[in-house]
Parts: sequence; C-alpha cells; structure tokens
Amino acid sequence: MENLDSSSAPLSGPPGTAVVGHLPAFLRDKLGFLSRCATQYGDVVKLHLGAPTYLLNAAEDIEHVLVKNPRNYEKSPRLTSRRGKQLSGEGLLTTTAAAHLRQRRLLQPLFHRKVIARFAKVMVNTAQLTMRQWQPGTILNIAAEMMNLAQRVLVDSLLSQEPEDERQRFMAAVTIRREYMRYIFFSLLPFPEYWPTVISWRYRQASRFITPFLLGAIQARRKTKEGSYDLLSMLVGAEYDDASSMTDKQVHDEALTLAITGYETIGEALTWTLYLLAQHPQVEQRLLAEVRDVLGERPPTVEDVPRLRYTEMVLSESMRLYPPTWIFVRIASQADNLPSGVVIPAGAKIYLCQYVTHRNPRYFPEPEQFRPERFREDSGRAWPKLAYFPFGGGPRLCIGESFALLEGVLVLAAIVQRWHLTLIPGQAVIPEPWMTLTLRNGILMQGTPR
Repeated sequence: MENLDSSSAPLSGPPGTAVVGHLPAFLRDKLGFLSRCATQYGDVVKLHLGAPTYLLNAAEDIEHVLVKNPRNYEKSPRLTSRRGKQLSGEGLLTTTAAAHLRQRRLLQPLFHRKVIARFAKVMVNTAQLTMRQWQPGTILNIAAEMMNLAQRVLVDSLLSQEPEDERQRFMAAVTIRREYMRYIFFSLLPFPEYWPTVISWRYRQASRFITPFLLGAIQARRKTKEGSYDLLSMLVGAEYDDASSMTDKQVHDEALTLAITGYETIGEALTWTLYLLAQHPQVEQRLLAEVRDVLGERPPTVEDVPRLRYTEMVLSESMRLYPPTWIFVRIASQADNLPSGVVIPAGAKIYLCQYVTHRNPRYFPEPEQFRPERFREDSGRAWPKLAYFPFGGGPRLCIGESFALLEGVLVLAAIVQRWHLTLIPGQAVIPEPWMTLTLRNGILMQGTPR
C-alpha cells in the first residue's frame, strides 16, 4: 500500500503479560474484555493475541476494512487454510480473492429477495409445526426450540425432494459436524483432530453419511432438472458467466456450508428476541397489535412482510444488542492507513466486534436499552454506515441476509400471534461467544396460548 502516513496516531491498550500477552484475559471473558478495551482505550486498541491484533471501534475504520479496501483484508486462516477447507469445504465461505468473487457472482442471484420469497411457506409452516408441539404451561428451552426450527427451515428449503427420514438423519449429522467444528476451532489441545475423543468419532460417522447422501441428491437433480425448486436444485442449475456450472464436489461444498452456517444465525436471533420481549411487555404489546392489525387470525405470508415494520424493527434491535455473528476477524495483506490515522502493519490481525460496536454510545444513545424505535425509517438515525453490521458489509456481506431476515420476521410474527412467552425466574442468562453468540445454558420459558 503506497503513501502510508508515517505519523500514525498513537495507540494504547491494556497491560499484558510476558509471552502470552492479553490471551488469558481474552479467553476468560471475551465480550467483557473487548468491551472494556473499547471503553478505556478508544477507536483502535492494540492487543497481543498471538499475532499483533487491532480492535477497531470506529464505524469509519470498519467501513474502510469491509467496504472500501476489502481486498487488503482477507479472512482468517482458520477458515482459508488447508485445515479450514477440510472442515468447511472449498466454497464461498473459505475462498478468497478472485475465486471468492467468481463464486459470489454465481450464487448471489439465488438469494435475491424475489427468489427466496418462494421459501416463505416453508418458514411459516415450520413455525406452526413447532408451536403445535408446545403445551400450555410446559417449560420450554426456547434456545433449543428456535435452533431446531431454524435448522428445519434450512434443510427443508435445501432438500425438499428427499424423504423426511433422510432429512432428519442429515440434520442430526450436520449438528454433529457443527459440534466438531467448534471443538476444533476452540480447543486448547494441540492438534485436537488427532486426539481420540468421542466427538471425533461421531464426526467421522456423520461424515460417512453426509457426503454420499448429498452427492446422491445432487446427481438425482442433474438427471431430472425439472419439478423441484429447492436450494440444492438451484445450486445444481447455477451457471458461471461462461455458461459452465459447478462440479458435484463444488455443489456438495456449497450445500454443506449452507446446512452448517445457514441456520444458527437466525436461530440465535429469534432466541434473543423472544428473551428481550419477555422482559419488555410494552414492546411485546405493540408488536402484538401490529401482528393482529396486519394478519388478523391468518398465518403470515411473504406479502405481509412490508407491513410488518415494527416486527422488523424488534428483530433489528435484538441483533444490535445480541448480534449472532459477534465478531469478524481479518488479516491485513499489506500495511494500510485507516481513516482514524492509524497505520495497520502487514500481517496484523483485525478484530471487528459487532457486540462492542453495536453498544457504542456515540452511535446508540443508552446502548443497553432495548428500543426498537431506533430503527424507524423516519427517526433520523444518527449512526453512520457500518456502526450496525450484523451481517457484515461490502463484497463479503452474508449472502443469506435476505433469507435470514425474511425468516426472522415471518417466524417472529407467527409466534407472537399465537403464544405469550414468559421467563422462568432465577436462571442466569449468560451470552457465550462461540462461533455464534449463543446462551451458555439455553433459556427456559413458559408458554401461554393467546
């Protein structure tokens, strides 16, 4: 990068210890540690977490990394390395540079709002099926309920042609694979994949089912080509600019990526939203009033979404306070000047933490307060672009954003229309920053039908 300003803005950060730097404090309380760093040390905080690490807290710097100069900031080797690709395949999630751009251009039309609207019925029907299994007064682990619901929506949208029992086996196998990925990414053991653990054995068993199952489904769609509009059929039929299509292996990797990453985000978002509504009865009542006004007694449809504005605002404010994707990690390919004046050296690790930025009082006054009205279109929103980025930004913006938001609005409206959920008192609700922002012990709620 040329014309670097040698007079970089001075940086500060918390005191660390020899050799391990800030790693013990970070591992002990990731959210608390990063939040305290942002509050005490400003827009750019220099940390020692293995490689030199920079926590960016100013929206302008975040926009620079994600939108204005994204080619200089690649994904973490945790995803793009050989080990990462062995776990996640060689699809959109793990590719970089020109390969990523080519793959994104291929997949982007599949996730256009008008295209994913065809899955609205799957979303609503799955929500209704879930609620039919609830009994008045029964204690529900709402985190597990929403995760199962979101996974079912994704798998039914991806594999509608496959028999029900096969889809159930696939969901169970994908869940095991997701648990294994968390074990690998967060284990403190050296080379955890080589340790004889139960999760490693279960992962191998799951993989023996997943790969032939997906390849068989792909080959079946290549033979028929008509009569199915599920996501897998769309992946099989997608064409590059030169009219070529993906190989079976490429379709397999993209389908598996969707199956693993495509449901946790919205499952967590719905969980946190229902938790917040249970604590804010006035918000719940306003939400219920909108749902009844728009829907009456009928289920929601995709045509209702533009009128469910407050429902969308509630979901957006929930993802501000508890963003399911709580952090992005990028690696600087070359040295670069940030808008704040800080020079980022080549090879530095960049932390963009939604959990921290979304609670910055500079952008969101009284940031700990749950106020959906912040997202009113006529409210004169004060925050700059990329002060709020639950799905990222720029050329790596989450390709499933439209799918997730459509599902979130429809499912939330369907639940609020039929059930009032209350928190079971005395439980500790602790955010756990793993691959997504989950709850340490789930969350127990009791339902009353409306």
